[in-house]
Amino acid sequence: MRIANALLAMFVLVAVANAEDLTMVSKATHDGGAPATTTSYFSSDHIRMAQADGNDVIFDLRSGDMTLLDAKKKTYSVITRKDFEEMAAMINERMNSPEVKQAQEQMKNLPPEQRKRMEEMMGGMFAVHVTKEGTGRTIAGYHCDNYTMTIGQFSTTEQCLTTELKFPEATWRQFKNTLDSMQSMMRAMGPMAKGMESMTEEMQKMKGIPLASTTTTSIMGRKSVSTTEVTSISHGPIPASAWDVPAGYAKVESPMKQALRKQSR
Repeated sequence: MRIANALLAMFVLVAVANAEDLTMVSKATHDGGAPATTTSYFSSDHIRMAQADGNDVIFDLRSGDMTLLDAKKKTYSVITRKDFEEMAAMINERMNSPEVKQAQEQMKNLPPEQRKRMEEMMGGMFAVHVTKEGTGRTIAGYHCDNYTMTIGQFSTTEQCLTTELKFPEATWRQFKNTLDSMQSMMRAMGPMAKGMESMTEEMQKMKGIPLASTTTTSIMGRKSVSTTEVTSISHGPIPASAWDVPAGYAKVESPMKQALRKQSR
């Protein structure tokens, strides 16, 4: 979920471009805990997204690598573009296995109404819907408009987006390669891919950079709420140290690499 939310948060940044590097300081909470100060950075070749739970995600837009930081465990892991490609290949192989082919043939033999319900249920798991609420406010000196985004039945995000800020054009151009890899991976997932294919069209409704966000997730009966709101914004060069893994962090295997290793057994 942390990977998915970071990617979706990044997607809404594409509406603006051609500007200096940005540094955003925000107030964040997670599940009602004490507010914490987080800092996110946006440059032409790197992005560092701060998370409300104290963890960060660093995107290297040149290599396509994604680094996940776990502040509580003091560990980090790296997901490479090759990992995304290998995951897509593995899913495609599984979806074309004799067992899956047999299940697909069996679904074809179901009564039309029952088959339609099953396809809608599988596709709806990842269906993204965006609504512009028609209201707005001012945050950190910038006007923003309110949007609501839902992902299936398990996630709802309320965001306030501004078009008054701009960030380097190369940021989106490079990051799009990562999104393409993710979408390629999801396209191999049969009926469930329909929800992901509609994501691009829905996300285009969201114009601007998020200044405030509240995300509520509910998975297997467990509800979680994360909030963040920008308190200050500055323009100008970002120090190279912003893209470094903090001292004392140990490298561990990424969640995607773990999945690839388990599936290859």
